[in-house]
This record gives sequence, structure tokens and C-alpha cells, in this order.
Amino acid sequence: MSQPITAIHQFHHGVDVGDGVTNSMLFIQRLLRERGFESEIFAARIPEPLEGRVRSHRHLEGCDPDATLLLQHHSLGHSLGDWLRGLGLPRALVYHNITPPGYFSEGSELRHYAELGREQLRDWRDDFRAVLAVSDYNAEDLQGEGYAPDAIRVIPLLVDLARLDGPVASDVSLAKQLHPELGHRPALSFVGRLVENKRQHLLIEMLWHLQHMLPARAPRPMLVLAGGGKDSEYARFLKHRLHQLRLDDSVVMPGKVDDATLAGLYRGSAAFVCASAHEGFGMPLVEAMLADCPVVAMGLTNIPHTLGEGGLVLDSEDPAVMAAAVALLLEDPALADTVRAGQQRTLARYQPDTLKEALRDWLVQACGAPPM
Repeated sequence: MSQPITAIHQFHHGVDVGDGVTNSMLFIQRLLRERGFESEIFAARIPEPLEGRVRSHRHLEGCDPDATLLLQHHSLGHSLGDWLRGLGLPRALVYHNITPPGYFSEGSELRHYAELGREQLRDWRDDFRAVLAVSDYNAEDLQGEGYAPDAIRVIPLLVDLARLDGPVASDVSLAKQLHPELGHRPALSFVGRLVENKRQHLLIEMLWHLQHMLPARAPRPMLVLAGGGKDSEYARFLKHRLHQLRLDDSVVMPGKVDDATLAGLYRGSAAFVCASAHEGFGMPLVEAMLADCPVVAMGLTNIPHTLGEGGLVLDSEDPAVMAAAVALLLEDPALADTVRAGQQRTLARYQPDTLKEALRDWLVQACGAPPM
């Protein structure tokens, strides 16, 4: 670049309300604008609620390559790889992980784009001025695709604590609208799309074990599985499974809920439970910690890194083992307090000032941007 960078823009093929990558881009945009950079977000697919905040990717064609840096976010394959190269803009990769194709049905669209996304990662290895991963697990994934370890910087730029910690976070009554018995029975929650790799079926089986472990007079816990995909084949399997286990009155699948209800759900839950087989980061884990909700999770992929000192991280994938851990948490207030204290220590790494400083250093050292 022959002149100072004045614009740092971002691109992702698609954006959506509540989507983790989209929230990450909005957070990064705010940090960049606070430091005086021109910063826009560009995408090919833009839903109506975001039309005022995200611009069509075609507008990138008019950017000055001598004064612009493009942060290219990647989480799935798409058809614009050659077009991005043709822009002639200096680019830096921001990697959010691609779910392994094997989790998707043979011949499905998601499997095709997951496979394409990994092919593109390999093809683009020499294209980027710098590489950023939003988690340690994602950095390891990039190394597996041939990226040099010393070229990758890890910064968890998905976590906007200012956005998450709003006044509505204490309004538990909003969550009670999901089911009349919430508030009268202990609630366990999980947030994530109803897809095979999230393994909500193991959480349903965990609930069955838990209800048989607790004393007969204890209130029977409920499980709230919030997230999109209610009409999927996997969602139908989940409904069949909970019916088999006679848990129809104990499992709530409300679909995707708004931020206010979600915040209330975290606040009103006795524990956040996670059996996911694949998490590139696991943003709901941070949201639960911020709401002071104890986390119990199977320790796969990036989950131990995201939780840090927080949560009860299990080395077993047996739902009965998870049920025993949840039972301990429900019956031992001192243990729950210890878990919460560890979670609060973990949240320190996600403070905005810490992330802002890390982003500034990365842009200066790796991308040649002027100090922010």
C-alpha cells in the first residue's frame, strides 16, 4: 500500500439477525469506527432488517486498493471467491470455522458448501496479508489446512459484552412466556440451531436420567432448546425421542427467540447445558456466563478454550454422566457459586478494551495499518 489505510471494510457472503459472524462484524465495525477508520460491511445476501447496516458486495468494486484493507470473514463456501480476488484489494482472513462436511447429509446443499469452503481455504493460502482466527480451535483448523502457525493470530472478536449485557438481561419474566411451568420447575437451557452436530438428542436423554436421579419430591427439571430449524428432519427426530422417553411435558422447543427473551432465558435457567460435537467458538457459552448461569458442557472442540476457568467441563459424552453433574450443581449451591466465580474470571479476557487493543496490534503488525 503506497498510502495510509483510511478504510477497513468487511465481507461475508451472507448476514443475518442474531448470526454469530454478523454480530462479530458489527462489533469489529464499531471498534474500527471508534478509531477513525471508514468501515462498512458488505454481503451478497442481506435480509431486510439489516439493509440499512449492510451494503451490497458490489459496492466493493469502487474501493481504492491503495487506501483500503478488506477483512474477509469465512465460515462456509460460496461462489464469490474469484470475484473477491479480482477486486485487487489487500485482504486479511477472519476465520470462524467450517462445520466438517460429514455432519451433513450426502448430496445436501450444506455439505456441498462445507466442502467448497475448505477447498477455498486451501486455495486462498497465499492470498492474505494476514490471518486471524476467532478461537484456538479455529487456529488449529487453519494449520490443518496448511496455514503457517506463526502467521495466525487468535482474537475472540465475536464477544461484544456491551451488546450482551443490557438491562433486559435481568427480565426473567420474558422467558417464562415460553412455557407456563417455567419458573415453577428448574429450567435447563441450550441455545443453538436444531442440527445433528449440536446433539440436542443427548440433552433430552440427559434430562431423562436427571429426572430419575433426583429425589422423588424434588421438582422435575425442564429443558428449553431454543434455536432455529424447528421443521428439519432432525427436529422431527428430537420430538419423536422425547415422546419415547415420556418427556413431552418437560421439553420446550420454541424455535429462534428474540434477544430479550433469550437474555431472560439465560437469567432464569438453573444451568446451561451443552453436548455439541463441534463448536468453532460457542458464543452461547459466553452469553450464559455473562448472565451468571452455570454451564455444564461436554469438552469437545473449542468448548474448553471458550469456558476457560468457568463451567463444569466433562471428559465424557455419556448423557448419564452429564445428568449426574447437573444433579450435583442443582443440589450443591456452593458448587454452583464456585462455577460462577470461575466464569466471571473467564469473562475478563473478553472485555472490550482487551479486544480493542488486540485488534489494534494485529492490524498494525500484520496488516500495516496505522495505529488506531
